[in-house]
Amino acid sequence: MLRISRHTFTSLSSYSRMLVFFLCVHALNVHAQAREQWVTEFGTKVIFIQSTSLPMVDVAVDFVAGAAFDPDGKEGLSRLTMRLLDTGTRQYDEHAIAERLATTGSQMGGRFDLDRAGITLRSLSYDEPLGQSVDLLADILSNPIFPQEVLDREINASLVSLRESNTRPASIASRALHQTLFGEHPYRSTGEGSELTLQLLTRDDLVGFHSRFYRASNAVITIVGDLNEVQAREIAQQVSGNLPQGSLDRERLAANAPSAEAKELIIPHEATQAHIRIGMVGIRRGDPDHLPLALANQILGGGGMTSILYDELREKRGMTYGVGSYFSPLKDPGPFVIAFQTRKDQAWEALEVTLTILSDFIRNGPDLEQVERAKKYFIGAFALNVDSNGELLDYYAAIGFYDLPIDYIDSFSRRVKAVTLDQVKDAVSRRMSLDKTVRIIVGPEKRPNEPNG
Repeated sequence: MLRISRHTFTSLSSYSRMLVFFLCVHALNVHAQAREQWVTEFGTKVIFIQSTSLPMVDVAVDFVAGAAFDPDGKEGLSRLTMRLLDTGTRQYDEHAIAERLATTGSQMGGRFDLDRAGITLRSLSYDEPLGQSVDLLADILSNPIFPQEVLDREINASLVSLRESNTRPASIASRALHQTLFGEHPYRSTGEGSELTLQLLTRDDLVGFHSRFYRASNAVITIVGDLNEVQAREIAQQVSGNLPQGSLDRERLAANAPSAEAKELIIPHEATQAHIRIGMVGIRRGDPDHLPLALANQILGGGGMTSILYDELREKRGMTYGVGSYFSPLKDPGPFVIAFQTRKDQAWEALEVTLTILSDFIRNGPDLEQVERAKKYFIGAFALNVDSNGELLDYYAAIGFYDLPIDYIDSFSRRVKAVTLDQVKDAVSRRMSLDKTVRIIVGPEKRPNEPNG
């Protein structure tokens, strides 16, 4: 069964930290090699990056098939479909698939979010293991049979996981934030489904979802590694040619507007800590305000111990052990979130302090020193985050999926340096507002002095 991996643009490996200088040079060398993009005759977009530093090839095949595409009443279907792709094909059962991966020394993983679902493959670049690995990848993507006994097993496992998740205040808060913030928009989903919808899912549902969403024109293939363009085109042709065909257009989200007003939801919980989420609808991938707002977030709450929220809530007031904020840009505007936990008896004070800080930040913005410090961090961290084929794969897969410029990585440092203080302040004042925030408080039963009943 495919394990879902979670990759972010801000993760730094311990190995990277020890070899900062080497990796910066290595990243520049990687970018200097061949980089091509094209569309196969079957309608699949492809990006290829040649990297000859190691005899490895990384492939990602992403589909417009994330949690936001769950049909009403069948929430959890998209995630389950992706997870069961490698549990049996017309040619191999799940044990034979695992054996073939072990024989070639290859690794396969899954990734899943609101917008996309897909599979990653890592293989040696030598002809025999690479050929066998790509054959297997094409078979898994094109011919899954979703065995009934495996489906029953995974639904039961998902129900156990969901019930456990429903007891955790952090999970409750995050789920409630999405549902309250996005309303009827497809981003209200977390992909987990509910006990009712999971129990109603059938094998026919998975077969139908795969047939509609796992088709050639709904896919983006990214290839990074030690091979030439001819070889990359052969891989892309084989994978896309075996996929279901169907419509030539990519799937699109239903265009329902998310919430645009302030709301507060209190969810009582026996936990000793109150879990608080403050959210608003943020930005989409490729938004012109993306970099100014990303820098603003780094200053406000994304910078850990150097952020304003950490300094005010943790250092000055001791209200929390940690606080953070983030933008999650997606195909449609995704959420902006501030998250922390605090003692129940000071939950409301901590909430009001946070809202006051946010209001002041929206009104006045950061200062020049804060912006310059955030820009230096972004440029340095970015260099560390492109030190391997796998990380390049993640970046270019996002570039291809979200139709970003192919030179996005090469131009990143230049674009960050060009952001001005006025641009950051302007973006914050236009795109952030307390009048559009959703506040989720898990823990306390009610606000102080609020009447019962």
